[in-house]
Amino acid sequence: MPSPLRFAPLRSGPFATTHEAFVSVESIDWARAGAEVDPIVREQGRTTFQQRALDEQRSLVAFTELLSALSRAGAPIDVIGSMTRVVRDEALHVDLCGCMVERLGGWSADAPEPKWVSFPASWALPQRILGTVLGSLCVGETLSVALFRCSRDNATDLVAHQVLTRMLADESMHGRFGWWWLESMPRSSDAQRFAEQFVGHVLGSVATDFLPTQTAAGLAKQGLPNAATPYGGVCAEARRDAVMAAMDTIIVPGFEKAGIAAKRIWARARNEKERSS
Repeated sequence: MPSPLRFAPLRSGPFATTHEAFVSVESIDWARAGAEVDPIVREQGRTTFQQRALDEQRSLVAFTELLSALSRAGAPIDVIGSMTRVVRDEALHVDLCGCMVERLGGWSADAPEPKWVSFPASWALPQRILGTVLGSLCVGETLSVALFRCSRDNATDLVAHQVLTRMLADESMHGRFGWWWLESMPRSSDAQRFAEQFVGHVLGSVATDFLPTQTAAGLAKQGLPNAATPYGGVCAEARRDAVMAAMDTIIVPGFEKAGIAAKRIWARARNEKERSS
């Protein structure tokens, strides 16, 4: 199966050695990945890590654009430095997931494009920054931590466990970056109104678009296993419980602390979803 050209590593030469030194990932015996596994389970692992690779590619692009926006906006240099680490981490995650895909059989010839994050062209730079912080960091990365924790705890394959452990540690910092931003950076009344409107949109999307993908039918549509597997597969019920716990204990309270009426927004979004089901 061919590997997509997008982000395919050189694996040799000065760029490769610089990249390896920068991400400083511990030694992983890639030859052991999927070496002694039933072919069906191995294929489930390949599909799972292919989806993870696509998610990480989307995050890499979104956070590289955020880093550029923060630099252009003259954000504090320690904020820019911290965001640089987030971009570095996402580059590593793309690499790690790609390696797992290759070791488990390679990329599908019809692998889809990542679900790229995009904002209206009319949005000003501060709105693009705040939208990425709220949607991709506070919500997206916090939910990723919850799901990665479930996956890592289920992974019995040594290599998959190492990869997911590293990714979980990184994703945890990424989510906190968003909450640090809300605590540290003052917002004008216009920015606060924008934040509340945008959070309404994001939480509505979680209820209508994201939660259904955490069901048995949603996992089947994505080609993902609805059971624990050596490569970090998680059953639909556990995935949904993890998402709901993150929403109720971290995301909604975090937005409320920032003066955004997320509790009301989230309750309304869930009620509307239940009425339409």
